[in-house]
Amino acid sequence: MVRTRTIKEAAAYFREEDPQTCLTETAIRTLLRSGAVPSVKVGKKYLVSLEALEGYLTGEIKHTKQRNISCSNPSNVWQIK
Repeated sequence: MVRTRTIKEAAAYFREEDPQTCLTETAIRTLLRSGAVPSVKVGKKYLVSLEALEGYLTGEIKHTKQRNISCSNPSNVWQIK
């Protein structure tokens, strides 16, 4: 199951798990804008998978130049089941 959060919620999750973390909302936003971590734009908010963030931070997911996707292109949007 994919655990998606807004940028603010993702930052709060990492702060709760590790109070000394340097992963802030700004840092997450930068990762999403650069395409290092995939995200989905829903309305005015971006949703990011906690697994994708953790994978990027542990080195399991390599940085790609893939751009974030929006719901205007439904063929590339995650399917939530």
